Amino acid sequence: MNQYDGPDLSEDVERRPSGLPTRNRCLPKRYRDEPPPLPAAVPPPMTADPGENEVLGDLAPGGLNFEVDIEPMASPRSPASSTSTPHTFHTESDSHDLFREYHGGFPSYDPENSMSLDHLSDGPTFHRAPASPLSSPCKNYFAPFLNATTWRLINWFYNSSPQKSLQDLDCLVQDVILADDFDRDDLHNFSAHRETKRLDDAPRNSSSSLFSADGWRTTSIPIRLPCEKVKRPEVEAPIFHVEGLHYCLITEVVKSAFEEPAAATFHPTPYKLYWQPDKTWSPEHVFTELYTSDAMLREHEKIKCSPKNPGCNLETVIAAIMLWSDSTHLASFGNAALWPIYLFLGNQSKYTRAKPTAFTAHHLAYIPKVCISHLVSCILN
Repeated sequence: MNQYDGPDLSEDVERRPSGLPTRNRCLPKRYRDEPPPLPAAVPPPMTADPGENEVLGDLAPGGLNFEVDIEPMASPRSPASSTSTPHTFHTESDSHDLFREYHGGFPSYDPENSMSLDHLSDGPTFHRAPASPLSSPCKNYFAPFLNATTWRLINWFYNSSPQKSLQDLDCLVQDVILADDFDRDDLHNFSAHRETKRLDDAPRNSSSSLFSADGWRTTSIPIRLPCEKVKRPEVEAPIFHVEGLHYCLITEVVKSAFEEPAAATFHPTPYKLYWQPDKTWSPEHVFTELYTSDAMLREHEKIKCSPKNPGCNLETVIAAIMLWSDSTHLASFGNAALWPIYLFLGNQSKYTRAKPTAFTAHHLAYIPKVCISHLVSCILN
């Protein structure tokens, strides 16, 4: 008599509608949408002489200085690479077999030690922290308007969609009416026409702080005009003055960027990134960010070898400047346009720069459009 080998009918086994026992199913690896792993933490630098320290300034949020040691420590990893030298230091490999190589020692500060996926992703369905009230060292941040209440109303009017939605109504209540600096008494005799005209006239008003509050300057640019089918020396070509070029000093923009809270995400020390899935293979150099490029590594070595100013013990870092410009259409109808120049910092990860809520674009200049009639009259004269 054969023994019955059918499904186990015991009561303590969870079963499917077919009567078969439930099994844990797992998608094949090629179908899994797994988030990228965070890099291995960089060990804190150690020093042989506690008295020899350097200070890394203006890299912490709010421009705070903190003391760090800069002497190298023993490498926790020795990859199979013939290029490894006693002055190179490596981190542990992450789950994707990626590791970093630093020259001369581990960095005094690594922003990715405190990073999470919430810092690198953003979406309309994600959980959002409550918006903090606007804080600014400038007391009249609402210029050219007379008060913050009017500024919030105009800002809501222009930045919301032309067809108001329930989300716009929530924005009106949460960001305008419930704001700490909203005062209903400021709305007496309010006129939208007058306030929008005040905004239009602000750039032409020399007393307005709209462009002067953040170090904006205005100048004119002389350019030599070509004369078609006319041979004459370049020094004799007519000069056309392009008026109304608004710009900031590039050093002031970089200084302001390093004083913002976003400076906590800057990489002060570049490094090389390697991939080594097998310890018997030679590591493969991987390029993912500007601070992993050979160009920034070379410039970093140059500035490290440069002599410092007497009495200065601040850590020297590279500010990787990235410039971008493109015409921006300002209205849904008509031909109103602006040509801004933006400045980005390559010390920041591209995943952070891609987030609109990170506000990583720094306005450097606004190029005015040349009036064709003035240009023609200059050529004819």
